[in-house]
Amino acid sequence: MLRACARRARNVTSSAANARAIARARHGGLGAEEEELAYAPKTHTRFEPTEPTFMTVFTLARNEAATKMESAEAQERHIARLIGMLGGSLKSFYVTQTGDHDGVVIYAFPKNHDSRTFTCLLRQSLGTERECTTKLMSSGDAATSARAAREVMKRLK
Repeated sequence: MLRACARRARNVTSSAANARAIARARHGGLGAEEEELAYAPKTHTRFEPTEPTFMTVFTLARNEAATKMESAEAQERHIARLIGMLGGSLKSFYVTQTGDHDGVVIYAFPKNHDSRTFTCLLRQSLGTERECTTKLMSSGDAATSARAAREVMKRLK
């Protein structure tokens, strides 16, 4: 009976410690990225610090597409300004020649959630009909992720 009580007390204590770690991350201004680490398995693999990079493809509303595409350079400046206001940087901007979309934007933000803020602004300011955002990963980060996965798999066996 005492052992069962002690086990429950340890479980409650470790849950409380996780909750405190999450609360510190939330109130410390570290954001969702740090909260994710509270649940991540511990590995010896170290990732190089990188800025989250995203690619958004967008389709303009048909009634505005002709005028918007004629001013593609002004559109690129506007998008760069929006990204800059959110603390990010524009990597590339393309107008598409074929396919379902009218443009492609590649950009980086210090925090993941800023990409969602950007797509909301894009929708409101350019009148996009639809957007699709993908988080990009460098080949070096992908290789490091594979090493980390192997390390975790070894522990599971």
